[in-house]
Amino acid sequence: MKKLLAMLLAMILLLSALPFAGAAFKDEGFIAEEYRQAVIKMSEQGIINGFENGSFGPKKTLTRAQAAKILCVMLEGAEKANALTKTETGFSDVPATHWAAKFVAYCVEKGIVAGVGDGKFDPDGKLSSAAFAKMLLVAYGKGSDGFTGADWMKNVQTAADSTIYMYNIGDKLTTGSMERQKAAQLARNALVQKGAEEDFAKGDTREYKPSVPETMKIYMIGNSYGNDCTIKYLYEMLKDVGVKDLVIGILYYSGCRYHQHADFLLQDKPVYKFYKNSTGKFKTQTKVTFDQTLHDEKWTHILTQGGGTTIADLDDGGIWKDVVFAHVREAHPDAPLFYAMPWSYRTDGQHSETHLKRMKEYGDDSMKMYEGIKTTKDNLIGNDTRFKGVIPAGTAILNARSSFIGNGIHRDKISHLNKGVGRYIAAMATCCTLTGVTPDQINYVPTDLLKDTPAGLNKDAPGLQEALVKVARESVTNMLAKPYEVTQSQYKTAP
Repeated sequence: MKKLLAMLLAMILLLSALPFAGAAFKDEGFIAEEYRQAVIKMSEQGIINGFENGSFGPKKTLTRAQAAKILCVMLEGAEKANALTKTETGFSDVPATHWAAKFVAYCVEKGIVAGVGDGKFDPDGKLSSAAFAKMLLVAYGKGSDGFTGADWMKNVQTAADSTIYMYNIGDKLTTGSMERQKAAQLARNALVQKGAEEDFAKGDTREYKPSVPETMKIYMIGNSYGNDCTIKYLYEMLKDVGVKDLVIGILYYSGCRYHQHADFLLQDKPVYKFYKNSTGKFKTQTKVTFDQTLHDEKWTHILTQGGGTTIADLDDGGIWKDVVFAHVREAHPDAPLFYAMPWSYRTDGQHSETHLKRMKEYGDDSMKMYEGIKTTKDNLIGNDTRFKGVIPAGTAILNARSSFIGNGIHRDKISHLNKGVGRYIAAMATCCTLTGVTPDQINYVPTDLLKDTPAGLNKDAPGLQEALVKVARESVTNMLAKPYEVTQSQYKTAP
């Protein structure tokens, strides 16, 4: 019994000596909601620890010594940073016995921090968001020219604005004291930025050869356009061509763009609907997070479709897209990425103010909008080797629009697809792109194809279903032959 008590006492003493990190803080209720995830993630990685009394001190000011440790751990990792032995800093107020001596010494050697004059570092000095951003920018190779002198803060701001450093920080950096919770956010932003850049640079050198595998688990990061490509008929088509083990998961938020996906991801917000089909019927979950769905299966194919359809939406890509896909690829490194190209608005649409504005960019010309969509696609993924292909669904839809179906390919006054033949075509475009099969190899024809009969057509007209299937096969066949060029249909007359 004495030995057991001695062992327990030794364990308690050992645990009490460890830094407080990666656990709930006793003052976590005082952490602002917008910074909660940053604090959690950074403490889990041992980058920003709490205090010995179990608190985090979210509103306490970040000190220069604390910043040195944060930077050191971010660059080297917690284990290596804590194992550093060099403690000579060159500053009289940071002797070798100071708790942060090795971290300050490291940052000085790397040229990340400097003293305040008179041979001092001022370890307990309060740090501002501008000063901390400057340290992070230098640490991650974003330059240092112009970060001194009268315009240093202006130049730091300019450098930070081209990254995601300002995410959740506010519009402007300041020289006022920075709260620890906000420092956690700024540090996490820099870490996420670095990860996104590295993932983009790494790319994916593998060659994707379309085939019909035994197992397919498709994850669509999308919106209503993404639903049009995957939520109806795709499951049955893939089963029809020979996929045995099949799951389709659709992460849905209306009109969601990459900037929103990144925000929801970084804040772990339960705002999505998730549609999942593993049995032939979709089941719906609501109020789920990105990560809950991302880790729901070992996904084999990742599909995405941003909310933007015109050149005006180009700013939505860039680093925000990279943030999202770096995270996705970390979870599923073997899954190839595909971009599902959307389609232009219908020519006679009665649009909202936002949609009207987009149409006016192209003189109310649907074909000019289609050209804009292709430009958007090129700018978003043109030099991104992580993407293994494009699903030119937008081309297939416009091919079909040139047939007797016309604007009936849509179900509303904007551009969402008819739930019968419209979605059938989009699903066929997706199926053929991923597997390499041709439309004439797909035998599946939905029994409810006429349930949502395209506007202007007679549901009871003899041969209508067969005619719609012919248009679908033709549209996708022409899409495969000319992925980014609209081909006029030969089927001009309705049954």
